[in-house]
Amino acid sequence: MKLHNYFRSSASFRVRIALELKGLTYEYLPVHPVKGEHRQEAYAAISPSGMVPTLETDEGELLGQSMAIIEYLDEQHPQPALLPGDAIGRAQVRALAQLISCDIHPLNNLRVLKYRCAN
Repeated sequence: MKLHNYFRSSASFRVRIALELKGLTYEYLPVHPVKGEHRQEAYAAISPSGMVPTLETDEGELLGQSMAIIEYLDEQHPQPALLPGDAIGRAQVRALAQLISCDIHPLNNLRVLKYRCAN
């Protein structure tokens, strides 16, 4: 697997944590949005949205969005499980993860900060 990511991205960090918890090996491929690398043609071919992280599976499939990548990893490599075994526990973990990824993370996102500073 290959992980296209940015070292300061909390979304990329989430995926790296999941990969490490599962003991999966991956190739770390840096993409530096501050330097504009996410807009270069080579990365645009991998991630049309220009966002990080992007996971490239061993089969060549490309996955974006950290939570979708983490769910894929948990489904493909069920042990150790990242989610509790019971439905209420899974719902609570997903709610906490969505609180971070949907409510907190966008506020420190580079696109939001650049827009805010420009206006």
